[in-house]
Parts: sequence; structure tokens; C-alpha cells
Amino acid sequence: MITRMIVASLAAFLHQPTPGPQPEASPATAGPVAAETPERVSIATYNIWVGGEKASTDKAASRAQTLAAMKALDVDVLAIQERREFAAEYASGLGYSVVPLGDSTAILTRFEVLGTSRGMFGAKLRTPQGTIVWAFNVHFPASPYQPYQLAGIEYGDGRFVSTPAQAVTEARLARGEPALKCLRDLDHALREEGALVTLCGDFNEPSHLDWTPAAVRAWNRIGPVDWPTTRLFNDAGLRDAFRLAHPDPVARPGWTWTPRPESRDVMDRIDLVLAAPLTTTERPTGTSNLATWRVIDAQVAGERGPVTDLVIEPWPSDHRAVKVTFERTAASVSP
Repeated sequence: MITRMIVASLAAFLHQPTPGPQPEASPATAGPVAAETPERVSIATYNIWVGGEKASTDKAASRAQTLAAMKALDVDVLAIQERREFAAEYASGLGYSVVPLGDSTAILTRFEVLGTSRGMFGAKLRTPQGTIVWAFNVHFPASPYQPYQLAGIEYGDGRFVSTPAQAVTEARLARGEPALKCLRDLDHALREEGALVTLCGDFNEPSHLDWTPAAVRAWNRIGPVDWPTTRLFNDAGLRDAFRLAHPDPVARPGWTWTPRPESRDVMDRIDLVLAAPLTTTERPTGTSNLATWRVIDAQVAGERGPVTDLVIEPWPSDHRAVKVTFERTAASVSP
């Protein structure tokens, strides 16, 4: 089922325009059964801004601020982008294990590291309770950047565009190839029963759930736009954790770009945590482990301001971070 979902997602992306019975207690020990404490996993995505060295002219002091921000996030799994050569340094400061992935990305974690995905987009982890967590991490190309192209803001080699369809085409050209590679790398993880699969990163593209008719009216933008990269992963079963917790983009925009705006800029939510299987995700038929996960909290972390839920000062990056806490629902094993 998951494989069919991925095949369908690939086709759409490329071709469309837009608990079991309990043992009986003996009389001597019979009594109320304590409820099992639900398992929770916290994860954050954080673009640390050129190795975490850009917050001040003193690079060591800037890295110290970046490490302090990581400690304040206080998560089980931290997906970082723009790591440069400092991922191991940050992991050591946290007392975590480190899994370098792409040139820009790494996973820092409290959990046991079991390995990586074949395409090196993800790390396979195991919680103290024995649950498998896959942590995938991406840093998709930043240029051309379609919100700037639509707004007439010069950036990189991007041409100006004026319609949602043009923006979608430009987004596919910018990020289509690495997004498809990542999706193929996710296939095995998505078919692993009982695993929590997460995809974090700096997508450098808004979510398809954000530029809705109501939102573009409120924000005075061209649209609506069905952004293709998150649509691709959504169609494969991965859900946007922040939007599950906060469905209304007007009331809770959750913008992560940028705490350091230029005189002309476009605020957007481009740092994302996607996950499966969540309680709204269809479960594959024929599986024995029907445990799923739900989002119990999703926060934007950064400087003090109107879109920030978790204030961390000083905030040393040009991106805000996103922190999500998942809780495992009860498993049900079929006969």
C-alpha cells in the first residue's frame, strides 16, 4: 500500500500541473491494571545559519549561542542544516550522538543510532522503549525562491513570475529532482511496521497547506498556490505536523523565514516537520502493528515576537526552528 502511495505521488508530482486481550489475574494478585505511560518523542528542525557562526563577528561566541539554543530546544532528535564542519562539536556539547548525512545536514540524537538509509537522507534510531524512529533531513535548493519571484524581489538566478502555475513550475524545476530522490529513499522506512518516520528540514519552499485562498487574501499575495514539494510527500502519507496542530494558516502562520528580514521580504513557513503514521494517516492493510502517533505539541522557536511560541534569547539564526512532540497511540495486533 505504501509503495503504491509513493508511485502515485511520483506520478502526480511529475505529470500534474498543480491492545490485545490481557492475561487473567490470579485471585491473590487481581486488582486494577495501571495504564501504560504513552511513549513520547520530541524532534526539531533547525537551520543553524552557516555552521552557527553568523550571529556575531566572534565566530566562537556565535557557535556558543547556537549550542545554547540547541540545549533550550531540548529534544530527543535534532535535525540541523548548514552544519558545516561543526555537527560533531554540537553533538559533543549536547552529549548526543551525531549522524552526518548530506553536505549540509546531520542528525543529533539522544537515541541509539542503528544506521542510515541507503540514500543517506535519513538515520535509523531506537528509543529506550525499543521503538524505531526514522529521522530524515533535507536542505533543498534555495534559489530560485518562488515567493520572491512572485513578489518581484531579486534573489539568485530567479526570474520574476506572475501566476501560481508559473510558481509551481519553477518550484518543480528548483527542487523536483532532490525531492524525488528523498521520496525514493523514504520507501523502505515507510514500509517498516511500528516505526515513526519523520522528514525534517529547510524545504526552501512553503507548505501546500499555507497559501490558501484565505491566507493569500490576508497576506496580500498572488495565489492560492498548491506548492508541489510538500504536496509530493503528503501524497505519500507524510503529514505536516505543525498544520495538524494548528490548521489555520491565518491564525497561526508559523513563519520560520525570517527573524532577520530585509527591507523587502516575504515571511513564510519553510522549515518543516512531516511524519507518518499519524492518526490521520491511512494504515496499510494487512499489517500486524497498527500503532500510530499523534502530534501533542508543535511550536515555532526563536526570538521574542508574534509568531514565536518558544522564546530563546539570543536567537542566533536567520531561520526559526520548529519543535514537535509526538505521542504513540496504543498498538493493536491482529490475529
